[in-house]
Amino acid sequence: MEEKYFQPIDESIRVIHNINSSNVMECPHFHDHYELHFTLSNNLKFIIENNIFYVPRGAVFGIGTFVPHMTVVPDDAWFERYTVHIKPEVMEEITESLDVDCMELFQPDGDFKACQIRLRQEDIFNFSQLLDREKESLKTNFYGDKSYRKVVLAEILLFLLRVKHEEAGEEGKIYDDENGILAKKIMEYITENITLDLNLDLLEKEFFINKYSISRIFKEYCGVTVNQYIISRRIYLACELLKKNDAVFKVCEMCGFSDYGHFIRTFKKHVGISPKQYALKICKREIKSK
Repeated sequence: MEEKYFQPIDESIRVIHNINSSNVMECPHFHDHYELHFTLSNNLKFIIENNIFYVPRGAVFGIGTFVPHMTVVPDDAWFERYTVHIKPEVMEEITESLDVDCMELFQPDGDFKACQIRLRQEDIFNFSQLLDREKESLKTNFYGDKSYRKVVLAEILLFLLRVKHEEAGEEGKIYDDENGILAKKIMEYITENITLDLNLDLLEKEFFINKYSISRIFKEYCGVTVNQYIISRRIYLACELLKKNDAVFKVCEMCGFSDYGHFIRTFKKHVGISPKQYALKICKREIKSK
């Protein structure tokens, strides 16, 4: 079953602990929640927008709402991570109740659309315990459960803010080797020229590199094929435009789809609902949150 690009989350707070060797994402995806992504494995790549990050053990990424991202895992590699998803209303409530700006954890660092923190070895165990406390509290209902979960979540956020401000963690690093730079440039070119008839032949002429080499390098660094990435960027742009109430037929053209019917089918396949339904759904959520 193909993974959806837009993944709505119903829970106010969600904590997932994955340990396996086959949890490979099929495409960049985005949420309507904030996300903390905590990695306990090595030798992984993490893509946020058009950047490919090196992900050592203990790396934490704070990702804002509607920001496309995905993990790239080597074939058959052992993979362990925690993901925490937080509803925007919950983030606002916790930030207002504390004397610190928790939203700092989800604000871009420079040109990167994410906050990056690397925990020290001694902090990894303590942070894992905090996440386990929150995960266990979400499994059952008990007196004061909603308040308790928000208290633990506040502790999680304060823990990361302390590490960030003490400058104990190392800054995140991007892949800056020759092939990593090429993959990044290809992603940027696709994003900036999304209305063109994008394909490997065009990229071959643009970058003066054999299209088969482009295909191999891009898949290795980005975890998806060039065509999959092109589609994901078109759908992501469509979602952004639909949030602004742009007409569906105009969105189709602005995202590089030459056929209206193909756009509707592709959007529904990767988002789960039609463009019109998506626009109405997002509109209702924004009205409800005001």
